[in-house]
Amino acid sequence: MPTKHVCPRCGQDWVHPYRFLADGAAFLLCTECDSLWWPGEVVETARAKFLDDVVAERRGVQGNPWGDLVWADVIEPAPVEGAAPGRSPGPADPAPGFGTGQRP
Repeated sequence: MPTKHVCPRCGQDWVHPYRFLADGAAFLLCTECDSLWWPGEVVETARAKFLDDVVAERRGVQGNPWGDLVWADVIEPAPVEGAAPGRSPGPADPAPGFGTGQRP
């Protein structure tokens, strides 16, 4: 069973697999504090980015990147390999290719 990761930044939610709609780029996201990690990164506070900053960079805007957009216009929960069809990923389903949050 995949390991669950509590968000190291806020400690109030699990990190969940998401992806960008525009290109399918995968990432892990804490939906409580909007911390984001890219594939291959260890899920730790020092490596966390903020979703707003990443979205602003990807959209090429300064400040608030959302304007009249909502999350569903930009990102979506990522499907998890091996998950049952029609099943949404949950906190026990970290996306493949992400760090364990453990240092070697």
